[in-house]
Amino acid sequence: MDKILWLCSWYPNKKFPFEGDFIQRHAQAVAMQMPITVIYVSQYGEKVQVEENKTEKRKNGNLLEIIAYFKFKKGGLSYLDKIRYNHSFFTLYKKLIKEYIDENGLPSLVHVHIPMKAGIIAKWINKRWSIPYVLSEHSSAYYESIPGNYFTRNLYYRKSVSSIFKHAKAVTTVSQKLMDRLSSLFLCNHPTVINNVVDTDLFYFRESHPPRFRFFHASTMEHPKNVEGILRVLSQLKSIRTDWECIMAGWETPELRQLSSELKLDSFIQWKGVISYAKVAAEMQQSSALLMFSRYENSPCVIAEALCCGVPVIATRVGGIPELVQAENGFLVESENDEQLLEALIRMMERYFDFDRSSIAETANSKFNFDLIGKKFISLYEQISAPSQRCK
Repeated sequence: MDKILWLCSWYPNKKFPFEGDFIQRHAQAVAMQMPITVIYVSQYGEKVQVEENKTEKRKNGNLLEIIAYFKFKKGGLSYLDKIRYNHSFFTLYKKLIKEYIDENGLPSLVHVHIPMKAGIIAKWINKRWSIPYVLSEHSSAYYESIPGNYFTRNLYYRKSVSSIFKHAKAVTTVSQKLMDRLSSLFLCNHPTVINNVVDTDLFYFRESHPPRFRFFHASTMEHPKNVEGILRVLSQLKSIRTDWECIMAGWETPELRQLSSELKLDSFIQWKGVISYAKVAAEMQQSSALLMFSRYENSPCVIAEALCCGVPVIATRVGGIPELVQAENGFLVESENDEQLLEALIRMMERYFDFDRSSIAETANSKFNFDLIGKKFISLYEQISAPSQRCK
């Protein structure tokens, strides 16, 4: 197997530099073992005007990333804009695929990340050149309780997603919870769970002794992350104990800053804003515990990263989080349960030295390192590319 082509529906780009960064790290892990080409065509949607056509190519060792943007101007009629947008998207994607094949020959295998819309291109490749594809799904939007979930989408979208799953030679997720859910909804051939990957050259155990107990939270700070709930509970904590602080990293809003002030938390919270991956690691290593209070999740990278630093975790019992957080490395609470979260914060501060931080880091490192995850993907590729599998 000499060439693998990745088609990604999410991927870091100039407008959203952190979109699908966990997919990029998976690509980097595989590229440590073999050449990988990633093609991503921006999906800003028909409501966003893009002023120019542009294709960027980035080469880093075995990894070639082709990031493309296409010019689009809204016409004013939303239905026609959607048709025009999708036509431009698929036309450009097919052009890039043909250019790749002209230059490199046919890939051995295609790997799709997120079914829509890259999966439609993978099906087209499969029909035209009989090249199989693997599908990785990272989204938790397959539960009716989640806003904008799969079941609220139109019939074309749902049928397309179902067909993309059906024709994939293998389906991967980063949590067993999501795999079980997908398997209950779709035909999932060769279901395989492969964890998120962590750059353990950045996220590793380092002994630290902050002057006050330091909670750390890093996220997009959007509705699913329930940061307002964290602030509410921290306000209760300060009436019980004052020997703590909380570092907040991410896209904080004026509303969150205002709520923090109203709750008289300004002397307890440091707002760091959006910081680099390396700075997240540095902040993590100086923290006492990771604090998450998500309404829903799949398998948050930040939890794996905290564990690789030997930092115990407080998080909610949603999605694949219970697969990451057990008694030896943290505490789980129910989503939206302020009382349980307050109890967990107090318990973490009181029992912090019961955690063996170096052991937490060692265990996590053995699960999430680049070498292991890259080899797991390659093992999967080899299994489904074996002659006996191709004949099925």
